Amino acid sequence: MTTLTYKHKPLQLKPQETVLDCLLRHGVALPYACKAGMCQACLVKVVNCTASEESRKWIKPSLQALGYTLACQWVPDTDINVELPELADFAVAATIRSLRRLNPQVLQVILDIADPRSMFAYRPGQYLTATNPAGIARAYSIANDYAEDAYVELHIAATSHGEFTHWLFGAARVGEQLYLRGPAGNCFYDVREDAGQPLLLAGTGTGLAPLLGIVNQALQHQHTQPIHLYHGGRSVNQLYLVDELHSLARANPLFHYHPCVIEADPQAAGAVQTGRIEQVMTRDMAKEKLANYRSYLCGAPAFVHGLRKKLYLQGARSEHIHCDPFTERTVVPD
Repeated sequence: MTTLTYKHKPLQLKPQETVLDCLLRHGVALPYACKAGMCQACLVKVVNCTASEESRKWIKPSLQALGYTLACQWVPDTDINVELPELADFAVAATIRSLRRLNPQVLQVILDIADPRSMFAYRPGQYLTATNPAGIARAYSIANDYAEDAYVELHIAATSHGEFTHWLFGAARVGEQLYLRGPAGNCFYDVREDAGQPLLLAGTGTGLAPLLGIVNQALQHQHTQPIHLYHGGRSVNQLYLVDELHSLARANPLFHYHPCVIEADPQAAGAVQTGRIEQVMTRDMAKEKLANYRSYLCGAPAFVHGLRKKLYLQGARSEHIHCDPFTERTVVPD
């Protein structure tokens, strides 16, 4: 059997097992979010060995030069030795400016960058990996443009598991330091491709965060075609920024905001549509030529993959449907 050495301890790899799965199986607290090479959360540093080309090709050359690779994409065929990443190699120091509840289950986190010169370039809608003082890391979509605002905004949902989330909702305080690295993800407004095309955006929960970033980027670039944003939840309590988005729609005639809830609320009649977001959106867009639309979908994998299929069957071109599905992961303590 192939051996993976970590902290001088030999761990046996199963046949065709990735480095990530082996480390997790042995209780190593290595962060991860997608297991598909997209989020870049599961970086490891190789020691006196060479990672596979498949695991290296996903990350930028500067990190490859330091010996980093993605654990989720590395299936070793020989004995290897790895270490966890060193934050000083690639991370940007940030401090918490504010923590604000956007609804009972969603926390807005505003971060200041300690040295603005060190901040990586990104496009709103992409995501970063944040590491807290305990060394626990998690990937989150970015809701704003640092180049415009001089801060980073994240929307984080309360979960029944997840150590990073528990820390943020319970113990985190203004002024505490985190480390950020990124960006990753292809769900962002590209003026070269998207200008002059109508946009269709749909998300559930904190899937609104990247979509909000995309909407603001489109408006900033004076987008000339309709922009439809659908945000869904089980009840009105799961929606957030409703008043702000309605105001944005009133100020920008081409922007259309469509909040949707499964459970009808008489007090919200007229302001919020009732029904699953997939049903409301496909019904509303039934007469539109979706082949002309650029679509952005964010939320739980089942929602994203199901809606992607519906849009494709309704005429959307698969290459014009951009997705960022995320599942909450539990990190095992070391």
